[in-house]
Parts: sequence; C-alpha cells; structure tokens
Amino acid sequence: MMEAKFVSSPKIYGLLYSICSLVALVVVMGGVVVSLISSGVLGVWVGMEVNFLGAICFMSGVYVEESESVMKYFIIQVVGSCFLILGLLMLVYGEFVFLVESFSMMGLAIKLGIFPFHFWVPGVMSSLSWFSCFVVSLIQKVAPLWLLSNFCLGSSVVNVMEVLGVLTCLVGCVGGIGMMNYRALVAYSSLVHLGFLVVLCLVEIGLFWNYLFVYGLLNLMLMLSLWSLSIYSYADLLKEGGVCHYTSLLWVSFYFLSLAGIPPFSGIFLKVYFLVSCWNFAPLGSILCLMSSAVSIYFYLSVVIDMVVYWGKSVCSLYSLKYEKSDFMVGFMSIIVNVIIGYPLFLLCGV
Repeated sequence: MMEAKFVSSPKIYGLLYSICSLVALVVVMGGVVVSLISSGVLGVWVGMEVNFLGAICFMSGVYVEESESVMKYFIIQVVGSCFLILGLLMLVYGEFVFLVESFSMMGLAIKLGIFPFHFWVPGVMSSLSWFSCFVVSLIQKVAPLWLLSNFCLGSSVVNVMEVLGVLTCLVGCVGGIGMMNYRALVAYSSLVHLGFLVVLCLVEIGLFWNYLFVYGLLNLMLMLSLWSLSIYSYADLLKEGGVCHYTSLLWVSFYFLSLAGIPPFSGIFLKVYFLVSCWNFAPLGSILCLMSSAVSIYFYLSVVIDMVVYWGKSVCSLYSLKYEKSDFMVGFMSIIVNVIIGYPLFLLCGV
C-alpha cells in the first residue's frame, strides 16, 4: 500500500501542476483582455498587473534555474510597474505633468525590455521552458505596446522612442551572434522584432496587430517544435541517440529561415510589411532596423546549418533514418506556416 501511494503521488503532482498552469494561462489572457477593453489608464494598468501575476504562476517550474529566472523577471517587472503607475497617477491627478511622459515611457521600456533596459531578457528566457519563453517574448508585450501606441506623445518623445526601438534592434542582432543556447538566441531575436514593433506602434496600431499576429504564429510554432524535440541548445544536437528525430530538424530549420526573412518563406512578409508601412514615417529608422535584421541572419543561419548537418548525418545512414508520426506533423505544420501562407501575406501588404 505504501508503495502504491508513493507511485501515485507523482501522477497527482503532475495533474495538479497541469491544472495550475492552465488556470495561470487563463489569468494571463484575461489580464490582456482587461487591458485592451479598459477605457481608462488605471484599468489598463490593473489588467497588466493581473497579466503579470498570471505569468509568474505560469512560469514557475520545478527546476532551480526556472525559479531564479522567475525571480529576476518578478523584480524587473515590479520596478517597471512602479515607474508606470507613478506616471499614470501624475496624469490622472494633474500633478507634475511634465514628468508623466518620462516616468510612463521608462516604466514601459523596463517592462518590455527596450534599450537600455534590455539586459534582463536573455538572462530570464535562457532558463525558462519554451512555453514560458513564448509568454515572455510575445503575450507579455501585447498590453504594454498597446498602451504605448495610445499615448498622446509629443514629437520629441516619439523621436526618442524611435531611436530606442532602432537601438533595441541593433542590440538584439549583435547579442545573438555565437549563442549556443537556443532560448537565449530566441530572446535576442525577440529584441530585434521588439524594435520593429515599437516603431510600428508609433506609426499606427493596425500595423502593429498585423505584424504581431504573423510573428506570434511563427514564434509559437517554432517553440512548439523545439519543445516536442526537446532541443534547448546546441549540445542537444550532439547527444548520441537523443530524443530528437533527425528528420524533424530540417523542418524546424524552416522556422529560423522564415524569421531571418529569407524568401520564399513567410517571414519575408514581416520585413517587406515593415518597410512599406514605416518608410514615410521614419525612413532612416526603417533602414537601420532592416540592416540589423540582415545582421541577425548570421546567427539564424548558424542554427540552420547545425540542424541541416545533423539531418544529413541521418541521411548518410539509411538504417538510422526513421520517419515517425511526430516527424510528419512537424513537417506538415512547417510547410503550412512557412511556405503556403506566404503568398496571402504578400497580398495583404500589397506586394
């Protein structure tokens, strides 16, 4: 009887952990919805805090490294929230109005990881699970970016935010070079796209939503594929008889090529759409962002080469080449997301 109880306890723990994660994810999405539908700035802030608390619960894992990353994320977000609520309270009560934009933009920059407050993004994401990385790199950015786009900013503040967005792109493209930890690499990639999103927010909110949807889809499918193959770093590709299927590596590499903006993959839409949308508003900023994106192609291609090389090893040994159901699903979704939907996306941006 004692042995039966001991065996069943991990199952009960796993069930409770899954239920708690699902509830936390619902809270995260609920906080985003509250922020988007609120008519006042304080309601938006409350929604962001609900979203943040749900994210903390969702990100808390069973490993020490995850707990350390969650603690770092908690401290950073609390500091950003303090600056943001101070700015919003000044706006509501009409006190120290000249500091409203400074405090609010500083709070949003800290929460989003905009330069010069970008330092926490790779450090936090490098030890999280892939699902938690998706929450940090995408879902947690929706409400702050939406608030940024709805601020009535002066021309000088808009110019400053544009410069910070461009610098965020540059930091992301340089920081990702030579990264062997794929979660940290995706974190630097998210900084590059964050710079794009910041500039789009300053132009028009509709442009931001279109870009966010396509980038979010690519990011989600990439992380799901890497999670299903248990790939977190370059070392996972070196494991003999590892859990990853060599055939799936070729399909996963398509996501990196797409994020790099290499045609004919769907990710080229993001670069063309950004250029078409922002050229009249910020021609110099658009060029610098695209140049930083071109530099980031280097570390994307380094991952692709690693994956294709190890896929080629399996092809050389026909007996080791196995094509399982999971490989088929990864390949099917990769073709759909990276190739087939590319043409409709080009029609959307008028190219």
